[in-house]
Amino acid sequence: MNKLRNLFINLTIILFSLILIFLVCEGILRLKNFVIPNYDIEMWKYTKTLKQKSNNKKIGHVHKKNKSAKLQNVDIKINNFGQRGQNIDINKINNFERKILIIGSSVTLGWGVNEDKTLTSVIKNISEQKNQNWLVINGGVGNYNTERYINNYMENWSKLNVTDLVVQFFVNDTEILKDNKVNFFTKHTHTGVMIWKFLNTLKSDFKSENIDGYYRKLYEDDFEGLKIAKKEMKKLKLHCEIKKINCLIILTPDIHKLNPYKLLFINEKMRTIAKEINFEIYDLLAEFENINSKKIWNKYNDPHPNELGHKIMGEKIYKILTQ
Repeated sequence: MNKLRNLFINLTIILFSLILIFLVCEGILRLKNFVIPNYDIEMWKYTKTLKQKSNNKKIGHVHKKNKSAKLQNVDIKINNFGQRGQNIDINKINNFERKILIIGSSVTLGWGVNEDKTLTSVIKNISEQKNQNWLVINGGVGNYNTERYINNYMENWSKLNVTDLVVQFFVNDTEILKDNKVNFFTKHTHTGVMIWKFLNTLKSDFKSENIDGYYRKLYEDDFEGLKIAKKEMKKLKLHCEIKKINCLIILTPDIHKLNPYKLLFINEKMRTIAKEINFEIYDLLAEFENINSKKIWNKYNDPHPNELGHKIMGEKIYKILTQ
């Protein structure tokens, strides 16, 4: 009887000790991440506060409308159409000379960049300086690929009847994305997120292929993700022709892999695909090649471009739109 009692007491002590250790770790992590934002935690907050699941599996998730959050020390406000920026009055939208929608992932969204410094704001500001009555809409959503941002546009934003549609294509947009189910621990605690990140880092260390090899796989002709991206682009091109929309693709390089840039095969592959489906395509790589890449990196171990990077992209895209 005493043995069972002692075993129960010991197990209780161990259990409460583990709970106490977890609470201390969680408290320390939350304090640390409050003072110095952590990229993975901020992305986790973004998912919890500003995203919701879509019923369309080809979209995966969309932004929650009319929501806002401070993420990575930057305010991100989502409008009435699920886009970053101010609300759009559908009854007044035709008052604009040009209605330009830029779709893409978190680079387009302007992760870690204040709204007035994002590439869409840069384009809008230049147009205002030149007395051009343009509406420039930020259609970037984090964790999107080509399939997701094209289907999100077709289902939720095509009724905006834009005059110009810009696809900001990034190097990983042919990835196959899945909505993985997460457990309670990962969904609600910083500790869970950090453990998940650590375990995924260990898994990636066992991969024999380097980053160049990984991207080459994404652009092999028989890779399913590339086939899907190509199919979606064909669908979008047909839509633009029917609606008489000026459609174009903007190739955006990985700014952490400049000088020398080892992903030129992606640019070549996308130019070939664009030519095949008669899609106008432009490349931003030349705008970044002679710049110290660290000057355009964002803060907090963040792979996204900072406000200087957005200024460069915005100014170039404006020139493309007016040539």
